[in-house]
Amino acid sequence: MGKTRKKTTPKQGRRRSKTKMTDFSSGEVVAVTSTKGVETPHKEPRLTQLCMFEAGEPIDLKLARTAEYVKDPREYLVRTIGEETIKARGDVLCIPNKPIEGDFYGTSVSKAHFETHIAKLLGKEHGLFFITGVQAQLAAAKAHCEKANKNIVGWHTSCHLEVAENRAYKELYHLDRVLLGSIPKELPTVEEIQKVLNLPEAERPAVMILEIPNRVCACETYTFEQLQQISSACRSASVALHMDGARLWEIEPYYQATAGKSFADLGALFDSVYVSMYKGLGGATGAFLLSNYPDFIDDAKIWQRRAGGNAYSLSYYWIDCQRAFNEHIGTFASRRDKMIAVSKKVLKATSAYKAKDGDPVVQFRPSVPNCCSTHIIFHGFTNDEIIAARNKVQKEKYVQAFGFLRPKMSNKRLSERYKVLAAPKFSVSDQAGGIATATDLTHWTECTIIPVTEKLEDGVFVDAYVELCKALFEAKH
Repeated sequence: MGKTRKKTTPKQGRRRSKTKMTDFSSGEVVAVTSTKGVETPHKEPRLTQLCMFEAGEPIDLKLARTAEYVKDPREYLVRTIGEETIKARGDVLCIPNKPIEGDFYGTSVSKAHFETHIAKLLGKEHGLFFITGVQAQLAAAKAHCEKANKNIVGWHTSCHLEVAENRAYKELYHLDRVLLGSIPKELPTVEEIQKVLNLPEAERPAVMILEIPNRVCACETYTFEQLQQISSACRSASVALHMDGARLWEIEPYYQATAGKSFADLGALFDSVYVSMYKGLGGATGAFLLSNYPDFIDDAKIWQRRAGGNAYSLSYYWIDCQRAFNEHIGTFASRRDKMIAVSKKVLKATSAYKAKDGDPVVQFRPSVPNCCSTHIIFHGFTNDEIIAARNKVQKEKYVQAFGFLRPKMSNKRLSERYKVLAAPKFSVSDQAGGIATATDLTHWTECTIIPVTEKLEDGVFVDAYVELCKALFEAKH
């Protein structure tokens, strides 16, 4: 009798096929080897993303991290940032000395302690946690207007409340606004602000909102001396000054480096301050509204309730924001240094690559970044050409030079786009010129140094943008 042929089990099988799938939670591309229905993961090199808003994480890990923090905040921080860092950051940290107590409709000793801590860090006495920055800022604007008995606010044409919230300021809060400045992609000058303050009293805003720094303008900002001038002018005109500090954590090292000024020094120039707790810091979501005046905070609480923001409990959000604050406050100076070093090296390494008009293909705005977030400009090529070059580098080097890409628009075109964005029923499908055309030859992306990218060698950035330039010119020939 002949031998019985052994059946081949999936484990022993030889026939294999390879497919690729993307693990969106980690940014990795994983090659999966499939053998008769059995998949064995085989990891290819991790995709390195240079321009990220945050590092993607599965929600279960985020929730588990918050749960670990709430059990014992100090032990968690010893494990994540270390005892030496805790000592170095000192009183800046907000480490509870009692078990954390969740809130009930906003009331909690632990929450109140956190609110006061952030307020005092920014030179204020009182604070209130909000679930969103929009809710916080509109509550602030309305509270200032009610106090002045005048529903007029002033802000730049790029203000988030102007272009991203379907005109909530008008539809829900019945506010009118005066626009500051004449150029959409530049900060309003001190002189332009003074011009608004010189309006007849009836036309003058009750409150003026300044974004420090201005994200749309590549995180450009005012010098501390200019802020002093603006603050003094507002007080002379009896106009409240409110800070949109969505990226205040990021810009404070600039003021430390250029003027030796702290968070408290900056906060002292404003009547009220909003700060984000997820941008930069990486909290779940949330914001603080800060002021020296308890009646102002009481008024803001009323508008918070009217806007549906006084939830049964916001414990997860403010507790995770406290965790994120303690983990990342004090890291922005080194992130700023990293961005400045990277921009300098990238500009030098790519300086030989010029567009037809002689200008560099790779540029930064500003040329020396003010903080850890800035704009990178690609000049002389179409949107499709730049995207194709990025994809080529990504495929060959496993490095993604940027994520989104936007055309650099003229002031006229940008003004028209902002008009549509400011409409009460704006839809994201209506880009009003925000989509690149075949004639657009200058584009930009936003780049922010976050904890993950701060760990990368400067050369990773340099090599990626040099390879991008090479790919652009190779495609032309």
